Amino acid sequence: MPPLPDPIKRLHDGLADPFGCAPLAIQVRDKSSVVIVVSDYTRNVRYPLWLPELLNKLNEAGIPDASVQLYVASGTHRSMTPEEKQETYGADVCKRVEILDHDCDNLDRMKKIGRTSYGTIGYIDERVFNAEMMILTGGIQFHYFAGYSGGRKAILPGCCARETILKNHSLVIDKKTGRFADKVRPGIALGNPVNEDMLQIASQLRPDMCINVVLNSKKEICWLGVGDQGYKLRRGAQFLDKYNMIEIKEPVDIAVIGSGGHPKDLTLFQAHKALKHAEEMLKPGCKVIWLAKCEQGEGTEEFQSFRSLNVDECTARAQKDISLYSFCSLSIKLLTAKFDIHLVSDLPPEHVRAWGFTPHADVESAFAAAVPPDHTGLNWAVVPDCSNMLPVLPGHAGLEG
Repeated sequence: MPPLPDPIKRLHDGLADPFGCAPLAIQVRDKSSVVIVVSDYTRNVRYPLWLPELLNKLNEAGIPDASVQLYVASGTHRSMTPEEKQETYGADVCKRVEILDHDCDNLDRMKKIGRTSYGTIGYIDERVFNAEMMILTGGIQFHYFAGYSGGRKAILPGCCARETILKNHSLVIDKKTGRFADKVRPGIALGNPVNEDMLQIASQLRPDMCINVVLNSKKEICWLGVGDQGYKLRRGAQFLDKYNMIEIKEPVDIAVIGSGGHPKDLTLFQAHKALKHAEEMLKPGCKVIWLAKCEQGEGTEEFQSFRSLNVDECTARAQKDISLYSFCSLSIKLLTAKFDIHLVSDLPPEHVRAWGFTPHADVESAFAAAVPPDHTGLNWAVVPDCSNMLPVLPGHAGLEG
């Protein structure tokens, strides 16, 4: 994806002429404060590049920094450290405006906004619920069960109570099979119950504006859109599909998969998304060389508790223990049961083996073990950043479902 020559100009143009909503200057005429919903440390949205300019435009429209708050849409993630906030949003932004932390378990702050057709009751932090004006922000990437990140995900799971998040995430599993529901896959929106449930909650809250970006593997902004959260997600996903949904003729015998580097491979939990994106292009028994540094380990203690379970045990637990950790664990167990995956990481070898991978300290070791001496005629795929790429076979449903 080629980078935008001038992301700030694109932001200015979008704020002056957004898609599906009124311009920023008109929307703030009768407002005295603004809440900007932002992603946390697990997402690179290039905030230091463009968030100060959004604040400048709010200032020009009559909203001073003292009347602007950033709300960190962290869902069930831990709170950010001051250092992480400065790195994620920029030191200038951290000095200019107040930053509010989300706590999905602080029920005293949660307000009920309604119920979806899937039975999910929306409980959202009152500081977002009561916002005079709400601007959603975030990045659009392929998401292994919501189809795409961006747009409505800033609200659900970002700003919601744990009960709401878990009910939405329970739609990942088909109750009849105990496995992932048919359309719960990366790159599928229409008919994906997780995505549609998120959209219903976000629509009930009615955000005033959404700013989403798409980055390439060099972390450059390639697309920036401003407007209604539903429209912007769709248009950004279409752009992502155009460049990064790659159709291949047939499954491959050997694959080399990168996870996108920091912060996408901070933990096994985070890096897993790249492996999941590659699934459709892999033959059963495919030799996979997967690079994921995992410098901060596997993930939370809850996630680690799934490490030694087999597929059936993981399936049973995921059906009653609904969480991102159970779903990610089940996904990993299904992948390691189907493919021969050699993981190059900083993780302890015994932990890697318990997950079902073959551990390696370097790429040379992984190649020596995974690639047969005579690989003539075998199909290969090399994807340096599979967190940002979705290889698919002919007939993939795509954005239209």
